[in-house]
Amino acid sequence: MNKLNISQNQFSDLINLLNNVFYPLKNFVTKEEFLEIIYKKKYKKKFFPLPIYFGLNKETYLKCKKNSNLNLYYKKKYLLNIYNLKFYNLDKKKICKKVYGNNYINHPYSRKFIKENHKFISFNFRKIDKKNLIHKYFLSPKTVRMKIKDKKISTLASFHTRNVPHKAHQWIHNFLYDKYGALLIQPLIGQYKKGEYSDDLILKTNNKASTQFKSKKVFSIPFFSYPRYAGYREAALHAIVRKNYGCSHFWVGRDHAGFKNFYGYKQSQNFCFKNQKSLGIKIIPGKEPVYCISCKTIKNTKCLNKRCVKENKIKISGSKIRDLLKKNKKIPNYLMDTKISKLLSKKSLIS
Repeated sequence: MNKLNISQNQFSDLINLLNNVFYPLKNFVTKEEFLEIIYKKKYKKKFFPLPIYFGLNKETYLKCKKNSNLNLYYKKKYLLNIYNLKFYNLDKKKICKKVYGNNYINHPYSRKFIKENHKFISFNFRKIDKKNLIHKYFLSPKTVRMKIKDKKISTLASFHTRNVPHKAHQWIHNFLYDKYGALLIQPLIGQYKKGEYSDDLILKTNNKASTQFKSKKVFSIPFFSYPRYAGYREAALHAIVRKNYGCSHFWVGRDHAGFKNFYGYKQSQNFCFKNQKSLGIKIIPGKEPVYCISCKTIKNTKCLNKRCVKENKIKISGSKIRDLLKKNKKIPNYLMDTKISKLLSKKSLIS
């Protein structure tokens, strides 16, 4: 067998590597590079927090292990030829413990990593078919940097999301635009699970949020990838991605790329802020906005109104809005702009 069909996640990683989205990383890692990134957070002496790897299940490995080269396909379309194939093993449980902590066995991506990857492989590229290495959701850093140059933007703040924008998101958008003069809203588009929004809807609603500024210096561009739920390491990877897209500042939330209680309080923020010089982008440790019932407004600072107490604060969350949709209930205006909520219904969620 010299034909290898790849998954959507592998396809998105491949496109991102070939277009310098993960620069300085330009290819799937070797075993030595994988271990250096995991244990030293370094790639060729440069800071890099999370390896981009190519894994094979047992069935696929057995079919292609004797080949000297392979043709990669995605959805029956030829992409490129890979050669200089080097298969390798890893202590997967040890890797997962290092990334996800002592409770790694209960982390869904950790279980997926252990179950699906029988072997790992590194290789070189050749005979690239560029017309098939495109995706409707993908824009290269080179293209976006040209947009930034055309718009004469010198300082650009970036906001990462994987959700339909609610009022807290829009508060952050306004804060970043007011402070830095330009804003890139970059929703993560890729593999989502049951009960979440479709990619098209996430794009449509974030585009809607960006156009409300009526400014050429606010725009929404998708980040074609997938969530790894790797906490502070993934937050740092997202910062590197935004630097490569031409951003000068990056908003990092309290539990950026987190999952349940696997990571420490503000661990993503603290890690990224501490390493912002190595990351090459200035980090904005974001404070979560809430809705104040007494003031009837959204803020992330302490209320001066004496009537305001902790009990009067309502957390604005995407999960709360999705729960309302599942029950066919109206989304209150304090949670989401009506121009966006009217685009949603129970059918908006992946079933």
